[in-house]
Amino acid sequence: MAPPINDDAIVLRTADFSETSMVVTFFTRENGKISCLAKGARRLKNPFDTALDAMNVCKILYYPKNGDVLQLVTEAKLTDRFRVDSTVAIYAGFHVVQLLNYFTENFDPQNELFDLTKIVLNDIVSLDSLCKAASLENPPEKLSRCLLHYELRLLGLVGLAPSLHECVGCSKKVEVSRGAKRIAFGMMDGGVLCANCRPGKRNVVSLSPEALGALQLLASPDERFWKRLQLSQKTLGEIRGVWNQYLAHQMERPVPILRWLKR
Repeated sequence: MAPPINDDAIVLRTADFSETSMVVTFFTRENGKISCLAKGARRLKNPFDTALDAMNVCKILYYPKNGDVLQLVTEAKLTDRFRVDSTVAIYAGFHVVQLLNYFTENFDPQNELFDLTKIVLNDIVSLDSLCKAASLENPPEKLSRCLLHYELRLLGLVGLAPSLHECVGCSKKVEVSRGAKRIAFGMMDGGVLCANCRPGKRNVVSLSPEALGALQLLASPDERFWKRLQLSQKTLGEIRGVWNQYLAHQMERPVPILRWLKR
């Protein structure tokens, strides 16, 4: 048997395996996404306690196995608990791990993506008190901005980010100054289109200069740009409407949990 591996991990999902055990999908910092068998995890008294709850960050010890088979996790020590009280924050956390699970492959390590996810989950926890006064139909602007940043960065790190600065057809820089015309955004083409490249394209929507400029800032890895934004309800609604379509196009199906993120 191969020696055990210690790694930091985010719990993405769990599923019952037997009366006493469960399968846990982790996104680990050094080894990427793995699925593990946690023996005894369903017992009232078990060696994992609450470490295996979704969205928690823990340090795990597991025994690797060759091929696309279940690894065996024997230890999981909680390091960051995803503890929130509001329904809005819970939905936000599930949204994050759902996307991370979908857009990553097994055994594909992405340290930067692990760190990004850990940060956004902590941000959601910090916004829990603000979320208590909100509703699923009207989530806080700060939370919506936080999730948009994560989604944009996630797709960037897995190689699916849309082109937001240059035309995907000819690489011409797109004008986003105040008073500029609306900019075409091609869902199938993967980004903005200039006036010359727009004709003949299918599945194209348009963005105001304000919305495109905000998307460019939200996609930045520098929090000094996107955290200083204050998006109006109109601009946020426009961004969400277009971005939800783009995510659904990349996933080739509607994103169920995004139904509440219309604003």
